Order: sequence, then structure tokens, then C-alpha cells
Amino acid sequence: MPTITYVRENVQVQVAEGDTVRYPALEHDVPVYCGIYKVGNCHGNGLCGTDRVAVSPSENTNPLTFMEKFWLRKDLKKNPNTRLACQVQVFGDVTVETRCK
Repeated sequence: MPTITYVRENVQVQVAEGDTVRYPALEHDVPVYCGIYKVGNCHGNGLCGTDRVAVSPSENTNPLTFMEKFWLRKDLKKNPNTRLACQVQVFGDVTVETRCK
């Protein structure tokens, strides 16, 4: 089973292969939505682009989805590890850096 390590929160979670980063984060009180987006988001459908995180290594995840390419087109230039927590699937151990403080 892959392990997701949420670096800023110092939380490790084992997940089934193919799970997204979003649900385990929410289940373990790891904030992936900042500010007003805690209530104003698309609930994991990839339609709002508000759950940005940095995930590495990328070889342990699925390729960027169409929605990620759309929402993250500027962010990817700054950090190629930027993903949407609701869209990135885990197939091996990864580390996740959230943006909320």
C-alpha cells in the first residue's frame, strides 16, 4: 500500500493504490482548501482548481489530467510538481506539500 506523507502537517497515511490525495487529507484534518475555498469548492470534481498541492515524485502518480492542465497552466511553470489534490492518483509513496498555513 502506498504511503502519502503530508510534509507541512507531519502526517503519514497509507492508502489503496489509485486513491487521490484529497480524501485522505480531509479525513486526517490536513487542509487542502485555504480561506473561503474551505466552503466554496467543487468537492473534488476538478472543476474549481482550488486544492493545489505539490506532489513528488511524479513517477508515483497518474499523468496530469485535462482539468489539471487547464487550471495549473501558470503554476506548472513555477513548480512542475503542482497538482490538484482531487485529481492526482497515488501508485507509490509520495510526499505532499499543502499551501495552507
